[in-house]
Amino acid sequence: MKKEELYVSVAPEIYRKSKSNVLLNQVDLLQTLKRLHNLKILSNQKYDLKEQLHGLLTSTLSQIDSIQGKMPTPKMPKTIQKHEEIKIKQQIPLSKRDEIEDELKLIQAKLQELNS
Repeated sequence: MKKEELYVSVAPEIYRKSKSNVLLNQVDLLQTLKRLHNLKILSNQKYDLKEQLHGLLTSTLSQIDSIQGKMPTPKMPKTIQKHEEIKIKQQIPLSKRDEIEDELKLIQAKLQELNS
């Protein structure tokens, strides 16, 4: 099978503009690849740091447990213990999602004020 060649004439301005667009797209693609590579490196570093933190927290908790095991337990009246348990149950922090939703509502309200 024989290939047929086809020639097309393009105006010089269109050719330069198209060539420039192709080169700009290549630059953007290479920059994106560079950022992805950096992101992978940072992700690996983050994983390593999480592992280190987990190890440190585990060792710290075991040290705290060993210290608490050596300490005598104070004798407290039962009424004080129940009162402290009630305080702990009442302190329910907002979840991160609720905080984000509240902030989002606040920003939307500000945007409506600006658009009005």
